[in-house]
Amino acid sequence: MNFSKRFPSLKQLSSVYSVAVVIIYGWSIIRFFWRLPSFIYYSTVREIGVIFSYSITVNLLESLLVVSIPVVLSLILPSKWFFERFVARGVLLVLLGLGYMMYIGSHNNINEPFPYTLFRWAPLALLLILVLVFFMDRIKFLTRILEIVSDRLEVFLLISIPVSIISFIVVLVRNVF
Repeated sequence: MNFSKRFPSLKQLSSVYSVAVVIIYGWSIIRFFWRLPSFIYYSTVREIGVIFSYSITVNLLESLLVVSIPVVLSLILPSKWFFERFVARGVLLVLLGLGYMMYIGSHNNINEPFPYTLFRWAPLALLLILVLVFFMDRIKFLTRILEIVSDRLEVFLLISIPVSIISFIVVLVRNVF
């Protein structure tokens, strides 16, 4: 089996990656700005920058991990199932998967008991997400919308990639030297 023919192109990867970047980085930046007033009381500007660098580095690793899931599905599944519609199916998989993770994250609070029911239903939610991803071909309008939106979100890569590289260098320098 030749995996190089079934590996998505850079254009396809950037479309799916941009959706993951917008969701993951957006969620993290919102939470960072939520905590920023408390950081100002006990941290210097340099320490706040380091905290931001660590969160952006983690976002980089998370987004790469999230995009690796559609890539692996594209490699192991028959090409008609996933590779031929990589952008639309990958974007839908990323949207639904990260949406469910955000839902779980919003219900996991310190003051409340652990939400066991959310994790108990996780396999069913994963199965439902996969069914929706594979049957979305029947809705051509949704496919076009997902491809257009993912194409438009690639602009955020112009910001996120340089910021991620700088943050990664900051984290690397702080931990190695």
